[in-house]
Amino acid sequence: MMMSGTTDAAGQPGTVDEGLRDAAAIAGGMQDDGAEGADEQDEAEPEEIEEIELSFGAKTLKVAKSAIPDEVRAELEDFTKNIQGDYTRKTQEIAEQRKEFEAQRDLYGKLQSLGGEARKAFYAGEAIANELAQLQQIDLRALRQSNPDQARWISDEIAVKRSDLINHVNAVSQYETAITAEEQRAVASLEESGRARIAKTVKSFDADAVIAYAVKAGVSEQDAKKWPLNPITAEFAWKAMQYDKLHASTKAAIAAKPNSTPSAPVRSISGKSTGSTVKAPEQMSDDEYYRWEMSKTVKAMRR
Repeated sequence: MMMSGTTDAAGQPGTVDEGLRDAAAIAGGMQDDGAEGADEQDEAEPEEIEEIELSFGAKTLKVAKSAIPDEVRAELEDFTKNIQGDYTRKTQEIAEQRKEFEAQRDLYGKLQSLGGEARKAFYAGEAIANELAQLQQIDLRALRQSNPDQARWISDEIAVKRSDLINHVNAVSQYETAITAEEQRAVASLEESGRARIAKTVKSFDADAVIAYAVKAGVSEQDAKKWPLNPITAEFAWKAMQYDKLHASTKAAIAAKPNSTPSAPVRSISGKSTGSTVKAPEQMSDDEYYRWEMSKTVKAMRR
């Protein structure tokens, strides 16, 4: 006979419903424990850390913002920005230099190729000219009487050699024209690059004044007009010209000023600003630096 009940935890018989209720209670407790564990895990997740990026050339470093003091971070960010600016500027300069180098390399390759072809045509034409000279030494009139066929062959050969020589001369001329055109194109490209560089470095550059200044210094006018091919020298010439102008104007001002008893220097009131600021030499423009240097020279001359 089959029993309709089950045995409980104490070994006493019970109903099936009671067993199901016990199992459901145990499962519910496990679910509660799992939910509490998930809540604790959510609460234990760390907060998102704010980071800053520091660029060093082509590399970027990320650090926690709280790891660096504010005043140090500001100086460090300025420092890295300056590094990044220098890196960008140097990269652009290198790219421009590489571009110029590649252009010069291409020009050299073309000139070398054209020159090689021109030399081949020249040497071939020279050989034909020597052969033609030897054939022309033969007395065709006498040969026609003794051997008309050979005389006719030599006459035809002379005509062929003359035609070949003309073709080689024309080929050499064409190669020379192509070489000249490539050289002119290269010079024009270099001049354009030189003018662009001067336009970036010297805002008020006056080419005519620089040419006149160079000619006065002993440079030929033809060479002085080639300043775009050497922009660095042109920039130095411009600065030297500005310095000479400033020096001449300062000497003229000193000579025109009458001698007078120097007045006592006025002292500034302590604790009050005079309203004028003096720049450091490295922060001055070219004109300001020259004026600053000349003011020191004038003061030394007056003493």
